This record gives sequence, structure tokens and C-alpha cells, in this order.
Amino acid sequence: MLIDQQMTDNRQNSSKIFRSEVKFIAGAAKISQLPKIFLPQVAFVGKSNVGKSSLINKVCNRKSLARISNTPGRTRQINFFNLANKLILTDLPGYGFAKVSAKEQQEWEKLIIYYLQNSHSLELVNILIDARRGIKENDLTIINMLSEFNKKIQIVFTKSDKIKINEKFLEENKKSLATLGYSCNVIITSSKSGLGAKELQISMAKSIGKK
Repeated sequence: MLIDQQMTDNRQNSSKIFRSEVKFIAGAAKISQLPKIFLPQVAFVGKSNVGKSSLINKVCNRKSLARISNTPGRTRQINFFNLANKLILTDLPGYGFAKVSAKEQQEWEKLIIYYLQNSHSLELVNILIDARRGIKENDLTIINMLSEFNKKIQIVFTKSDKIKINEKFLEENKKSLATLGYSCNVIITSSKSGLGAKELQISMAKSIGKK
């Protein structure tokens, strides 16, 4: 009964948050530009062109909150969004994009690592992975780093509408993560159909009130 009530509360909280106004509050291209945040934060990170912007727009019920582009590497700073004065959503630059200079890539990595390690109100990191590609080496690097930082992670498979997804796919990926010593929630999503958007909203809403 208590678990059922908690699930109902989480669903209601998520509905309120993601129906409310969403405000862009800051963009940080350098460590010195990172804002002081006291509300709970949920971050979105993934390889370039993983569908991060499309998924953020779907989750927030907006069409152009996060810029959508077919050009990998479009997000070149950490963008912070305030959701109903309850939660901060952070959109991080994509990793693994080879068409920027080595210096720029290093600056991105430095910024991302500093943010992930030092944001004390960061309650959840959604690691986005293209379902067609599966978990790659650079994804594992991020997962391992976040584990060392003691950050809670959630694997979010994107673009599931482009391949056949079933329970076997989900279990195989959970097993692969468990074999590597990682135990975390896995969500399958599609920005096109909306699959997994509500589940993602609920998982984010759970971050509120933890501090």
C-alpha cells in the first residue's frame, strides 16, 4: 500500500513539474561560468547526435527548449533549465565528436568532468545511448567515471523506434552492465513515439526532496 501511494505521488509530482513553465537560466562554456545551484539537478549526457535535444524537448513537453540539429556537436556548453522551481535539468555537450579541434574537445571534457564531480545537488545522471549502436567504450568511460564520483546513473536508450526492441534487448543490456559491476535503472525511449517519456519524468521527479 505504501509503495503504491509513493508511486502515485511520484506520478503526480512529475505531471505537475513537466506541465509547468520551463526557464533557461544559464549556459556555461567555462568552469568559471557555472552557476551556483541549490535545487536538485538531473543531467542528460551522451554521445553527439544521440538524440539528446529531441528527448529533452519530449520530456519537457516543449518543441524547441533544447536546439535540435542534424549536426553533431551543436550543444557546446552546459545549459541549465529550471523546471517549476523544483528541479534543474542540465543539458551537457555531447562526447565523442571528432569534427571539433582537439583543444575544444579537451575543454568540453574538462568542463563536463568538473561539473559532474563537483555539483553536490546532482541527484541523477541520464546517460543516453543510441539503441542501434549499443553501449560503446566511451559510454563505459562515462559510466565508470560517474561510479567513481558516487553519482546515481540511469541508462536511457534513444531512437528505439528505428530498431526492434523487446524484453530480451532490455535484459541483455542489464546483464552486460551487471557483468561489468554496474547496477542501474534502464529506460527505453523514442522521441518520435513518446515511448519512455513518462517513465523518465517520474524518475526525475523522484530527485526532488532528497536533500
